[in-house]
Amino acid sequence: MELADLRGGIHSPKDFLDRPVSQELMLELLNHAVWAPNDGLREPWRFIFADNRNGKLMQGLQDYAPAYLLVLVKEEADHHKREEDFAAVCCLIQNFHLLAHEQGLGVRSTLHDWMYDRSRTETFGVLGNERIAAVLELGYGAEQPVANAEIAEPQLQFELL
Repeated sequence: MELADLRGGIHSPKDFLDRPVSQELMLELLNHAVWAPNDGLREPWRFIFADNRNGKLMQGLQDYAPAYLLVLVKEEADHHKREEDFAAVCCLIQNFHLLAHEQGLGVRSTLHDWMYDRSRTETFGVLGNERIAAVLELGYGAEQPVANAEIAEPQLQFELL
């Protein structure tokens, strides 16, 4: 697969099959996804995985998925480092999406109000110096993506100085 082949984007399934997502696959994908740029190689991320056995913790907070991955970012006191770390975590999430797509695993990246409520996030093990960057809803898609032969070229804003 060439990255240029993803012109139409990566399919995020609307519905998931009731098929488990293995912890082994998560570790394999994350071991590759962590090659995200960060000054000083700080690795400001941590992950919390909830699968079918403990995914009921997410009921009422998230849409149904066979598994969830909470992607956490450390909150540095230094504003510059904090911004840089969040950008690195966003790169990691994109890497994860690409790697999951390669394995036929669907990913929906979500942000919800509950993620900003410390009392709720503490129940998942989020530490005081961390915050949730995103919750990834994971599973194998119930429908196959429809090939789109006609993809409009994006209108980029590009200026030279």
